[in-house]
Amino acid sequence: STWQGERRKHCRQGGEAARGGQERMNTPLQEIISAHQDTFNALLKELEGDLHRSVVCKGELRDVWLVRFCIGFDWKVPAVAEKFRNMLSFRERYKVDDIRKRYEEGMQPSDIPGYKVHHDAYMCTFLLHTGQARDRSPVNLEQTCKFKFADLAAIPEDIADQYIIHNLEYHSFVLDKAYLESKCLKGYVKMMDLQGAHMSQVSWVSKWASNSKHRKVRLEVDIMECYPELFSKVFVIHSPMFFSVVWKIIKPFIPARTCDKVKVESSSSKSKVLCCDSVDPSLLPKEFGGDYTGQWMMK
Repeated sequence: STWQGERRKHCRQGGEAARGGQERMNTPLQEIISAHQDTFNALLKELEGDLHRSVVCKGELRDVWLVRFCIGFDWKVPAVAEKFRNMLSFRERYKVDDIRKRYEEGMQPSDIPGYKVHHDAYMCTFLLHTGQARDRSPVNLEQTCKFKFADLAAIPEDIADQYIIHNLEYHSFVLDKAYLESKCLKGYVKMMDLQGAHMSQVSWVSKWASNSKHRKVRLEVDIMECYPELFSKVFVIHSPMFFSVVWKIIKPFIPARTCDKVKVESSSSKSKVLCCDSVDPSLLPKEFGGDYTGQWMMK
């Protein structure tokens, strides 16, 4: 079928990257493992006593979760093992396997704790409902500068913590399903529209950074380290002149490999080209340079 042909094409292109030593999204997972077989075997041996602790360590999910951590932490076995064990402790502490089970049983993002209070203030979607990126990756959109930042800052910490745990687990759940279908490593295409940004909003970015520090203390873990390699591409479009100020604040809280994937465009025409190169314009909302004019935000 056409879909199968496209899948083989994208996986083949990714496989060539794996053989060249560059792990990219859409690469067949087994080709990545084969290119690092000795290191992968050493990691399996190191984690032998821990691989019973979560559903993400079992069956077909085991290898894709291990590879994400290997890539995220540079294939250095001691560091990968430490971060992986931290993730397992996090999942045990907050019963994240139970959250995963509820997603498998059909729970929707709108059912997660804190959804309404967050999405009354957000302009975003976890998963673009009109379709996927050209390479069959899921798409995540947000109009960051239209967020109601004061409302978000007023959300109680316990609700905000539960929301982000459920949020990130949903994103990984979607990627795991994509892997099981394609047998290729998958990551989200994320687009952040900064149209209408103004300097007065920078103080809210600083507030976000402060909240991230406090959450790390409360949860006893850097939650982003529990979900490495969620994104294949990150586009920041309609970037304001002062974006460098914002980037300096948020960069320390973003995994280094994710930072490397960020592309920033300021002009509308170049922003449109960047987005439409990854997602067909018929599927992409007009705010992101596409032709789709229907409802796309999560409600």
